[in-house]
Amino acid sequence: MSGLQGLWQVARREVTQRGRSKAYLITTAILLLLVVAIVVLPQLFGEETEAFRLGALGDDNAEIVQTAERLANANDEPGGPASISIEVVEFDERERAIGALEANEVEAVIVDGGELIVERTGGFFGDASLVSLLQRAAATVALEEIVAQQGETAASVIDLMTSDTLTTTSLTPEDADDETRGVVAYAGLLLLYGAILLYGTWILTGITEEKTNRVVEVLLSTIKPWQLLGGKILGIGVLGISQFAGTVAAALIAVEVTGVFDLPALDVGTATTLVLWFILGFLLFAVLFGAAGALVSRSEDAQTVAFPMSMVAVVGFFLSITALGDPEGVAAIVGTFIPLTAPFVVPVRAALAAIPAWQYALSIVVTLGFTVAGVFVGGRIYAGALLRYGGRVGVRDAWRGASE
Repeated sequence: MSGLQGLWQVARREVTQRGRSKAYLITTAILLLLVVAIVVLPQLFGEETEAFRLGALGDDNAEIVQTAERLANANDEPGGPASISIEVVEFDERERAIGALEANEVEAVIVDGGELIVERTGGFFGDASLVSLLQRAAATVALEEIVAQQGETAASVIDLMTSDTLTTTSLTPEDADDETRGVVAYAGLLLLYGAILLYGTWILTGITEEKTNRVVEVLLSTIKPWQLLGGKILGIGVLGISQFAGTVAAALIAVEVTGVFDLPALDVGTATTLVLWFILGFLLFAVLFGAAGALVSRSEDAQTVAFPMSMVAVVGFFLSITALGDPEGVAAIVGTFIPLTAPFVVPVRAALAAIPAWQYALSIVVTLGFTVAGVFVGGRIYAGALLRYGGRVGVRDAWRGASE
């Protein structure tokens, strides 16, 4: 059997068997329902106005509360729902107000327009947004009292507190599409990161399962190890990407139908870059996950060998965040030429038009070269470790075992 015939036969077997399995069909259905629910349900049941309950004790509180609402809702669309609403609960005794606060009946207590009682300050407790809003409102009221003597109106004060007073001059001409392209590229990176971790693990566990069940011994009687590795990567990859693409398509359709937000326009260059580097990144990590799967004989050990690849993907993801903030910085440039991080960094730099053509081309060559080398190295490791059972096989032992 020729090389390609064996590879396609393994890939077809993976697609046929796994694609018809209940686990695959149920997982696909759950993902589709979940992503649609995430988009649709908040539109059906979500509250558009954030509501707060504020305890009040004494006098001089009403003006601060009203000013807080005006500040928070100053930029709301005319006729639309308010961003926040504050329900005031009056108390006549300090002890009762504190008791209500401790019982979570109110989120804070304002006293005589000069004191704010909260359950905790700092950390993850308390409602920092309400506290900071009331602080701003109190400062605004005090400022209104001062400037009222000069004839300034309260509306002018609110306008100053909620607008940018300084004029910003940029040395680089503003491009309205830059932000859109950056957002689209970053969304593509999130998808690549999820696909690598999810479907890379599929490939790893699929190889480990066949090794555990000794099915691989039968398969190796008719095909070569590299054909088995390549076929499983191709077959599971096709199923995974099909499921992934279907889930993304369902999410986009749900967003378009509900109108939860406007989908950004995707130009041909950005789309081509995202698709190209998605394929390169997925293929590269798939080869690594596939070779790693042959190093263990039990499914329980699979996550151990997957950890280094997962950490590399995490590093690449966070490096892309750095590139998003400084696409021409040292970290972004270095990440462009490291094969394992290039799929995360290059799309961001390309979307922001911050990568020279020679760097873009060289990063493709380096990543492709590393992937091809990974296929040969991974195939040798796969061949040397595939028939070793009883525990985890070291990379050096697997490499030597391929020549025995």
